[in-house]
Amino acid sequence: MNAPTQRKGFTLVELLVVIAIIGVLIALLLPAVQQAREAARRMQCTNNLKQLALALHNYHDTFGAFPAISYDHEVNGGDETRHSSWSWGTAILPQIEQASAYDILEPSSPDRLHEAVNKADKLRVLQTPISAWRCPSDVGPELNTHFGINNGSGDQSQDVQIATANYLGVNHSGDIGRSTKNAAVNGIFVAGTNVEQNRRMVCRLRDVLDGTSNTAMVGERAWMLGGVELGAGMLYGHTGNEDIERSHNYLDGFISVVGAGKTHINMNDVCGTGCDDRDGRQGFSSLHLGGSQFAFADGSVHFLSENIDDDFGGPVDTTYERILSCNDGQVIGNY
Repeated sequence: MNAPTQRKGFTLVELLVVIAIIGVLIALLLPAVQQAREAARRMQCTNNLKQLALALHNYHDTFGAFPAISYDHEVNGGDETRHSSWSWGTAILPQIEQASAYDILEPSSPDRLHEAVNKADKLRVLQTPISAWRCPSDVGPELNTHFGINNGSGDQSQDVQIATANYLGVNHSGDIGRSTKNAAVNGIFVAGTNVEQNRRMVCRLRDVLDGTSNTAMVGERAWMLGGVELGAGMLYGHTGNEDIERSHNYLDGFISVVGAGKTHINMNDVCGTGCDDRDGRQGFSSLHLGGSQFAFADGSVHFLSENIDDDFGGPVDTTYERILSCNDGQVIGNY
């Protein structure tokens, strides 16, 4: 009798079953891989914010105050299409091991920012990204195409692109502004010059009356959120000297180096009554799921949920507003 023929290989059905099983395993594995990658990116973002907080404290130790929002303002007002100001990011370059960049830029000695962008050696520095200023989860370009720096020509079509930043100073619990009429709603980053009163302003640790562990100092802003281009921010400075509080400028001025709490975390569009639909652009946001990270004035970093107690407008009476204010004198509660 002939021996039975032995079958070799897989049948088509068996092959399809194996492929299906492999596909299911990959589908189960991918979310875990993505979560692990995001966890690593978030950890790096936390480290970046810690380094900036440490740099700000080192600056305070040297100069006796935190850096202001920016410098070289026109004391009596200026031409918003011709002038640009160095920001707090430039001020702390030596404290984040970027002393060589600071020496090349020579901020204010002699060049103002709108003059520096016209010099090749300084422009190279201004267009060099610094990883410590970028959230690894963010998808924005290295050079900021949303905001721009004017070159002194008065022609905004000639605005120059400089390095993008995702970390912005906390200025206010409401709109970004320079007003000190109600000191209880001021953040740590104040305008270097109060144009209306022609006086210099600074914020010292002694001014943080609510306690450094209760006060946010630096927060995140995403480049793109829900299909809306927020523009993140800029590292070295900003065009003009305008704010949101008075001039309602969402493209020039302080908005590119500081943020405020007029809208909820991770809000980008329509926000109801008492609020401009563009207000989300001046707030804080990130691509971390469910909220955004903030460096506090004590150097710690906290993740604040987008669902944190917040009711913008009116008095400082919610958890988020109290965290952004440095001297409102209220207990912030759990967050």
